[in-house]
Formats: sequence, C-alpha cells, structure tokens
Amino acid sequence: MTRAQRAGISNLSIETVDHDGVVVMAFNGDIDITNAGQARTAIEEQLNHHPIGIVVYLAVGFLASTGLSLLGEANRRAHQGGIGFAVVAAARSPRRALLATGMDRILLLHETVPHAVEALRNPTS
Repeated sequence: MTRAQRAGISNLSIETVDHDGVVVMAFNGDIDITNAGQARTAIEEQLNHHPIGIVVYLAVGFLASTGLSLLGEANRRAHQGGIGFAVVAAARSPRRALLATGMDRILLLHETVPHAVEALRNPTS
C-alpha cells in the first residue's frame, strides 16, 4: 500500500497519446472524489487544444459518481466545441458503472481504442 492510499487518496495516472489529431487518454488506477479534479483538468487541457476527437480509455478499477459526472461534462463540452468524444471501457467495473447509470445512452462507448479512434476520425462510416 502506498502512502497516498493510506492517506485516503486514490492513485490515478493519465497517459496521453496523439493519434494524428485524435487524442487517446488512458486513465489507470481509480477515479473518485480524491482525484476527479486531476482527471477533469487533464481532459480540459486536451479540449483546449481542439483535437479532432478525444478517446478516454478507462483502465480503472473503480469509477465513482464523480468520474461519471466528469465524463458527462467532458462529453458536453466536446460536442459544444465540435470535438468528437468517445469512451473505451472494456474492463468490467467501469463498464458496469456506465451501463447501470445509463451513461451508455449519452456517451459514445467502444470496446477497443482502435475502434474509438477510427469512429472519431470517420464519424459517418
């Protein structure tokens, strides 16, 4: 157990890779109230660069309601800015949270990152 976990702060790492204008953000760890601000700031930073699209890859063990909320906000902001937005949640825990809350009806969900990138690059196909 790390010092942060003992202090009640969940670990979250975010890796960002640009795929020719579609930004893939891989979130690893947990997303909860202790680090939702970190996740929100990272997504907002990418939105401010106006990419073709943003893919959020949820490789997380836990996705709290604050994480669901920030995904909804990011989706809204992306669409307002003409930026594509998709979520990849292949792992059971985040996918279950998205389905149980009905977020699957709001967000563009994909099983794999390549499918999400392709869907944002070619939205009509």
